[in-house]
Amino acid sequence: MFDPNFLLDAYIRDFKKDCEFIARLNYVLDLDPSKYHFTASGIVVDNDRVLLIFHRYLNKWLHPGGHIENEEEPHQAAQREVLEETGWYTTLINGNGPLDVDIHIIPDNPIKSQPEHWHIDFAYLLKPLEQVTPTDPELSRWFKFDEIENIRIRKSLNGLKI
Repeated sequence: MFDPNFLLDAYIRDFKKDCEFIARLNYVLDLDPSKYHFTASGIVVDNDRVLLIFHRYLNKWLHPGGHIENEEEPHQAAQREVLEETGWYTTLINGNGPLDVDIHIIPDNPIKSQPEHWHIDFAYLLKPLEQVTPTDPELSRWFKFDEIENIRIRKSLNGLKI
């Protein structure tokens, strides 16, 4: 089972995160644990393209991801979610550390009977290997880097040497 504090401390140190990020993180981690979830996502890159899904509940293009399951490391969860949603087997590009950590609020979802809550999401840079039929398919599409509108994804891709 992964240690979120170890991973978050390493991310803050390695990426020299600012006080605003640390304050937001501490705010969320001080909440009742039922009010936040750890998630993982995959930024799947192939040359100058990135794989996105159309999120059926949020109605926007995002990188695939979801909740980290028990006994699962975040990078494994990211790869599992990419496989389930797009059918792509992947490999990690930059080791076991996340490329980005984002803390964001998830709105109330009556379809899933979920109240508003926070996600602490670990995003991993992945390379596609082989595609099979997805088990939990989402509409997915490859986008050129300059077509990406999502600020988090653009920030993560900025300056990558792949």
